[in-house]
Amino acid sequence: MLASGLALAAVVVAVSAGTVFGQSGRRAPRSTSPTPTPRAEPVEKQPIVETKGALSLIVGIDRGSSFANIPQYFYDSVLRACGERLDDSPSVKADIANREMNRGEAVKRAKAETESHIVWLHLRLDNASVQSEDDLREVYIEYIVFAPTTAKIVTSGQTYQQMGRVGGVIAMPRPGGQASLPYTEQLLKRAARDAADRILSAMNVSGRRVPG
Repeated sequence: MLASGLALAAVVVAVSAGTVFGQSGRRAPRSTSPTPTPRAEPVEKQPIVETKGALSLIVGIDRGSSFANIPQYFYDSVLRACGERLDDSPSVKADIANREMNRGEAVKRAKAETESHIVWLHLRLDNASVQSEDDLREVYIEYIVFAPTTAKIVTSGQTYQQMGRVGGVIAMPRPGGQASLPYTEQLLKRAARDAADRILSAMNVSGRRVPG
């Protein structure tokens, strides 16, 4: 009995030792830390490049020929039509002068400017004065562009009333064969836009054609 008890005790001790040995030899699993997720950097917005205003123009008109009996609102219509056509170009910023401007004042203004060219407009009539509405058909536009600082003439010319040309052929006669104030005004506005187109072409600036 004693021998069998001792044998049982030896077996228990051996089993316990093996269990302890097995546990002591087992490696603990490595702890894995989660991989950090990269943060998305905010995309910096690039500034919008504004092309408007690459060429600055100041447009003025001489009303000194008012003694010729040209209606005053003709000057306003011509000035506005030319200025708006120039400003239609995406690379031009055209401003209309608040005051009337004779040629001497245009030269003086150009010399005072460091960036803006001066566009000077003048309604001319080869005859001494307008005696009737028919004489208004002879009114034409003179334009001169002065460079900033130097007042050097960049381009100049004249544009005339044209009664709607298609392929060089007159397609729209004057109503009743005579001049009428609203009709003449429209022809002068067309001549003003033509002057603006010629100015843009002479200065190598692309212009957006606006029907009219």
